[in-house]
Amino acid sequence: MRMRDCAASDGLNSARHVFHSVQASAAWVVTISTETDTIPSSEILLRIQNLRRTLQNAHLEGALLFSPQESYYYSGLGIDGAVFIPVEGEPIHLIKRNAAFGRAHSVILHVQEFGKQSRLFETLGIKPGARIAVEGDLLPLSFVEFLQSKAKDVQLVDGGQVFRQLRALKSEFEIGLIERAARLIDRMFEFCKEVARPEMTEIELTSRLDSWLLQSGHDGFITTHAFNSAMLHYSYVVSSGAAALNTYFTPVSSIGLSLKYPYGPSRKKIGRASPFLVDACGNCQGYISDTTRTFVCGRFDRAAHDQLDALNHVRLFISRGLKSGTNLGQLYGQVFELVNELGIQEHFMGNGADRVPFIGHGVGLELDDLPVFHSGGPELVAGNVLACEPKLIVPGKMVLGIEDTYVITQSSCKQLSMARDSFEI
Repeated sequence: MRMRDCAASDGLNSARHVFHSVQASAAWVVTISTETDTIPSSEILLRIQNLRRTLQNAHLEGALLFSPQESYYYSGLGIDGAVFIPVEGEPIHLIKRNAAFGRAHSVILHVQEFGKQSRLFETLGIKPGARIAVEGDLLPLSFVEFLQSKAKDVQLVDGGQVFRQLRALKSEFEIGLIERAARLIDRMFEFCKEVARPEMTEIELTSRLDSWLLQSGHDGFITTHAFNSAMLHYSYVVSSGAAALNTYFTPVSSIGLSLKYPYGPSRKKIGRASPFLVDACGNCQGYISDTTRTFVCGRFDRAAHDQLDALNHVRLFISRGLKSGTNLGQLYGQVFELVNELGIQEHFMGNGADRVPFIGHGVGLELDDLPVFHSGGPELVAGNVLACEPKLIVPGKMVLGIEDTYVITQSSCKQLSMARDSFEI
């Protein structure tokens, strides 16, 4: 059994980190005892085995990963650098800054300084003629071209969708973290009911909610995969008065705080007797949940009450269809048939050209994980985790919505978010 020398002169003695190999055949995977939460080494081992099997089937010799998401997924540490996973041989974790921190926290045993970027392939010992998968859907073209210019006879191929597809299948451990994230948001909605007031602005209420989340265990950051997508807030509030504008790839975005960032909570007041949305993402050890609920300071009027009932009918229909083997594209069409029957098609998921082409999306290490619930959606498999978000937006007049996070099982689905359906304050 291989062990690290915890008495090394790298300043880590006082932390009393203990490293144990999982098994002799995978001695590069270690368990770390620290004061912070870690990804179990058994999880990392299975992920690497799955990746290696996929690479081998695609006649690739390895994967070179740069994003914090993939680095964290395969090493348990989202630090600046790269993770190289060959089909044969030990994985290598390269750290750009503070390699001692990397050695203390990475689950991969072989950790070293990144070194010169121009000599990356020599550092990793990649042989000429090898085909290596990189995150071609995420890395800047100039960076990929630079890498290829230094790779000599090594061929870089786009493995972005392969990596995302692998992460779309969640283990029980991952599902447990997403459920904890969802339950945190359940509690936050109850806090929102206690503090929301009609004279508050969207950004004022959002700030109160985000502060509560951080103090209550939220891990911060909401990571997305989409180009030009950034999440400043963990929750955001959209009032009916801000429903006239959607500038973002969501059903409703509000107008933000400036023209540089024209999305997210604004300085509009939420008002009395006017419904507003609270769309909130939990985060537990990097794993994200997504939940939306409709609030009102006062009472919902008859029109809002009836349309919320319609949305709940849609939500129930969706949840009954979520199971392994369901084709999301077919279910998407069936949902719109129901929406037409209910008479809410004009404002469902947006208006006119601003209507978004999806009803739900995967969640995990990214808010926009695979699969996507849209007209061309794939077949669900057990282990997928989706957030489904039926919403109605009447421009300038009303916003209504309900969103829950579900894990797909063989025979049905399990709802992870358990907050009450709506809130009257």
